[in-house]
Amino acid sequence: MGNRASTHACLRQDFKGHEIANKYGEIPIRIFRLIYGPGFAPAFCSSHGLRHTLAILDRPSLDKLLADDKGGLLEGKISAALAQ
Repeated sequence: MGNRASTHACLRQDFKGHEIANKYGEIPIRIFRLIYGPGFAPAFCSSHGLRHTLAILDRPSLDKLLADDKGGLLEGKISAALAQ
């Protein structure tokens, strides 16, 4: 495994991507950009659902998701963004 691949957040043992995908997989990337700014998942179209991008999401974007999910903040942030 190359050094670059070993630094990807998905390879960490605490990665809970399947749980996030089950809860929020249908939410489009544009909603997460409302929450985290335009740099969230920069390689993806804003209409893609999180489920389709999660496995190859860039590390900074994934780290934000994981931190908010772990802290119990993600659901509230998504609700607020959807209400806008």
